[in-house]
Amino acid sequence: MADRVVPWNNLPTELLEAIGKRLKTKTDISRFRAICRSWRSSVPPFDQKQPRFPIRIMMKLHFPVNCFFLTITESIVYHLVPPPNINSDASASTSSTRGWVVRLREGESGETSMLHPLSSSFHIKRLPKSVFPKLLNLLEFQVFELAKTYTMYHFDQSVSSHRVAISLSPDWPAIMVVAAGKLYHGKLGPDIEMCTMVKDITSEFFEDVICFEGKFYAVCHNSTAVVVDPSLEMTLIASPRSPDHDSGVHCIKNLVESLGEILLVERYPNRMKQHRFVPVKFRVYKLNAVERKWVEMEGMSS
Repeated sequence: MADRVVPWNNLPTELLEAIGKRLKTKTDISRFRAICRSWRSSVPPFDQKQPRFPIRIMMKLHFPVNCFFLTITESIVYHLVPPPNINSDASASTSSTRGWVVRLREGESGETSMLHPLSSSFHIKRLPKSVFPKLLNLLEFQVFELAKTYTMYHFDQSVSSHRVAISLSPDWPAIMVVAAGKLYHGKLGPDIEMCTMVKDITSEFFEDVICFEGKFYAVCHNSTAVVVDPSLEMTLIASPRSPDHDSGVHCIKNLVESLGEILLVERYPNRMKQHRFVPVKFRVYKLNAVERKWVEMEGMSS
């Protein structure tokens, strides 16, 4: 006798609850609850146990200045895929049938604002009626989390000269800030914490920092890279790159995590072309942790 096939919307409640206990992020729980009503009722909404944003910290740079407060906001970039029945009109646009990329930020009182996916300062207040449904209910969409971004504010002005990375791990809830070329560490908690400078082993100018697998990784202007563990011990993981024909040109360096790898992205200065600025080029390197060096990725230098 053939095995009886149980429809996915009629799975046993105990099985759905067991799956729900293994979902750790807000996005995963939202995607699970968006499947159907029975799945939604089996798992409660995401329980925010981690520090809520915005987060406020206090800093004092290494040169003599007064202490100042910074506010850090979190925004999440999603890909929303509508169910087939939402766009039943055959003339529906291609963009609406494939979904949308949106950037959402939650305020202190729980209200949600929509931002431009590529800008934290551009708020979207009205959506095109010809493309978006009147009500954008996230529970009715397949939700894919693409990225999390953090923005620092001093009063109401964003601080673009600083870089920030956040660890929301329950084992080490922490923040790491790059300011004036130095690394500053602070604890995350209910109270405002003072960020203190991390003891440096490079004597170089830091440019960017990310959180990866529970540790903080930072890169200097000469491509030297370090990792900082929960004990705040700094370890060298990549030596400076050998000088090349672009060594005399300053480029902006960013660390990126992609498919379980750490990448170094170098963006060279803009130039004027047809009355507008365009990037000269990008270079992408992958970290070789064994040999402690950056390896340029082929086919991605232009």
